[in-house]
Amino acid sequence: MNCAQVRHGLMRADSHHPMAAHLRHCAACRGFAERLESTRLGLRRHHAGIEPDAAFAARLHRRLANDTPGDLGRAALHLLPLTAAVLLLLLLISTQTAPLAEPAATITTTEEAYLAWVLATDDENS
Repeated sequence: MNCAQVRHGLMRADSHHPMAAHLRHCAACRGFAERLESTRLGLRRHHAGIEPDAAFAARLHRRLANDTPGDLGRAALHLLPLTAAVLLLLLLISTQTAPLAEPAATITTTEEAYLAWVLATDDENS
């Protein structure tokens, strides 16, 4: 198992043999597991003895029934024009930038032209 798989398993509170073997050999994941367990214990201690009132479940179910999955979609639609504007701006900038280096054929032609000029100048001076 790799570290990402182990940490994902720890977050889901899975416990199986391959993860235990990885934790024995990986100090970083072992530290992550210890911090996660410490956080879980702290939350349990903090909320120990707190019981929701009898109507809590009914209120929660009513609220969940009233929330629609489309709320997130509508929020994303509000960001769509901004996203399109940023993409167009990036496209415009990338098409207007000058190339960073000359193509190899141009360099070769320039070198050949320089060499021809030097040889021609030598012939004239001789």
